[in-house]
Amino acid sequence: MTFRKLLLAGAATSVAVATFAAPTQAGIIDRPHFKVEPIIIVWAAGADDTGGVVTEFIVGADKPGTDLIAEDGQAVNTGTLTPTDDALGTLNSLIDVTNNVASDLDLVGASAGSLNAFSATETLTGSTPSWESSFYVATNTAFSIDATATETFNDGDFTLADISFSLSNDATSGTVGSISWGAQNQSPNGAFPEVAHLGELGGVGTPVYDGSGDGQRTAGGSGSIADQSVRFDAVYTFTPNGYDLSMGAGEIQADVTYTFYAA
Repeated sequence: MTFRKLLLAGAATSVAVATFAAPTQAGIIDRPHFKVEPIIIVWAAGADDTGGVVTEFIVGADKPGTDLIAEDGQAVNTGTLTPTDDALGTLNSLIDVTNNVASDLDLVGASAGSLNAFSATETLTGSTPSWESSFYVATNTAFSIDATATETFNDGDFTLADISFSLSNDATSGTVGSISWGAQNQSPNGAFPEVAHLGELGGVGTPVYDGSGDGQRTAGGSGSIADQSVRFDAVYTFTPNGYDLSMGAGEIQADVTYTFYAA
């Protein structure tokens, strides 16, 4: 019995020695973490009809991101800060028909007897009036743009397919109104999917600018929002092949809504 007790005691002692012989473990974890969400800032004109106003401040990588400004903005006439709604009256003077031997015939303002007599064998040829508007975009990320065209007025023979559409960007620099823009920008390098006319922009948003490939942010250096912006120019052309009497008569208007999101 004594011998067995000594063995047991020895075994216990061995375990205790092994336990105290292991090195003591201790540690400190330090975990700095920073995150900057994708940001897309769009400026043109505000709801109060003043230009140079940020109306879209989009944060997040989801499609669509979270827009921190509830109201939608307006595009401006290219080269100005005039909201497009304020300039709609100028469209009438653009729509005219020219004949080969006499002066221009304004379809809206012409009065009886304002033309010289001319031969009935002449062909009336139409002009191709265009509507040009712009908005400015500053981002810290590659981005894309969808567009939707909604017919808001139609009285006559024309459809959205009679209004051609093109979109491009300008990554140079300049001054619009009292605002200098583009001093610290870079080309966003995205692609412009071909869209022939507004009839192709119906329903859900259709891609009109795609930065998901080689696209990059517009900000090329430190500066203000305007400094880091590029300008996007939209051109809408009525009857792009020239108006002809066979096309009929009427009036058409559409709202084109652009949606921006991180690519």
